[in-house]
Amino acid sequence: MNRTIFAKSVARRSVLAGVGATVAGMLLRPLQAQEAGKLPKRLLIVHRPCGSVLEKFFPAVGDSRTFTLPPIIKSFEPLKDDLVIVNGINCSRDPDWASDKHAAALIAMMSGVKFRFIGATNASTDPNAKNIISQVATIDQHLLSKVPDLQVPMGRMPSIQSTAYGPSSQGQPSFSVMSYSGVQGVLNGAMFPIYKTQDLFNSLFVDENAGLTPAQIATKMAQGQSVIDRISADLNRMNGLLPASQKPKLEAHLAGIKALEQNLKDSGQPTTKTCMQPTLKATVTPPSGVTADEANHLIVAQNQLAIIHTAFQCDLTRVATFSFAHGNSGLRFNKIDSNIDKGDGHHGVSHDTSAALAQEKIDTIYSEQLSAALQKMKATPEGAAGGNMLDNTLVVFFNECAIGNTHSIENMPTLMIGGKSLGMQTGQHLHFGGKYMNDIWAAVCGAYGIEAKFGDAAFGSGPVSNLFA
Repeated sequence: MNRTIFAKSVARRSVLAGVGATVAGMLLRPLQAQEAGKLPKRLLIVHRPCGSVLEKFFPAVGDSRTFTLPPIIKSFEPLKDDLVIVNGINCSRDPDWASDKHAAALIAMMSGVKFRFIGATNASTDPNAKNIISQVATIDQHLLSKVPDLQVPMGRMPSIQSTAYGPSSQGQPSFSVMSYSGVQGVLNGAMFPIYKTQDLFNSLFVDENAGLTPAQIATKMAQGQSVIDRISADLNRMNGLLPASQKPKLEAHLAGIKALEQNLKDSGQPTTKTCMQPTLKATVTPPSGVTADEANHLIVAQNQLAIIHTAFQCDLTRVATFSFAHGNSGLRFNKIDSNIDKGDGHHGVSHDTSAALAQEKIDTIYSEQLSAALQKMKATPEGAAGGNMLDNTLVVFFNECAIGNTHSIENMPTLMIGGKSLGMQTGQHLHFGGKYMNDIWAAVCGAYGIEAKFGDAAFGSGPVSNLFA
């Protein structure tokens, strides 16, 4: 090898190694990967609570390729060619298990096995027992541990767990926690979701290795000194490392992160900057008679999904779970949307046989929120001409029960969106005739290149067909 060329390559590798451990370096990696033609694979699992109205969720007529989206999921029309309506899938559990039905079902949907009681406690005769946790790693953590393409070397967070409902971030894990690492212990690695948007932002974008204490970081943020400003030296070092074709994308990433930070600090009208269009909104002071959770529920949801988008785009993580609220949600949606006339909390509405219209509207609102976020993913170019972030992100959108009033676990209302780079056969309404969620997860495992099996074999018969190529 020519010595000059060799020296330059060694110097380049040395600089990259130095930059790689910083926030700035983490922004460089995805752009280099795109230049080399290697795109990340990602996983986003989104939960909405308290059941649905099945006849307004599943298409009533048509075949697997010709169908009309019903009212609850009508907002996904711009993504119709990017989704699969999963019909005829049951929750991987026995309906007679004695425990809180929402908690048991959430654990079963994510882990594929029966819950266990916390520690030495046992409430096997209590039909509302809430002291239960997953016995094993949930599907997101199972995949993360086994699929190299889902792991980000030196990533800020191996995976994100977040929620738009404060009570979901504390208390008993039961119906609040979606993700478990499966590490044996008192709570088996229960991964409580982050509710405070600023905390999630700091975990991803504030470089805690910059030699500053948390108090110093807080002081600098209060003084308006941006995270991006604090890593300007790294950015200057990176200037000569990128191909010219990738520099505009890096500039967009950096501008977007700076905008995210500014919007979180801004108490007035939020600015509209973009890292491929993520937008954060300032939270509001609740009016009299409205809780802070209710006043800010949709704002927090939008902010959390925007941060996940940016974290994916900048390759800070490739796995995320997000829950709008837990299955015993007390959010009064008549305080959130004036078109809803029922004043009970969502859990209460789901048990009110006269409240089908309110239940439909609530599930519609959650669908609208996710659809808007995923449309932004689809609008984010990635890879070759015509490629986008949604193609490289498998999104699973589910409820922990089918019908809230009965806690039914048959025909779980589920959508799968994106994932074309994994071979998902989108634009379909598939009927699986009573298979289990474990069979869906088994197919997902196979699509990610690991053994196509998941969960308790008593609640599964193997990977479903026709979902992935």
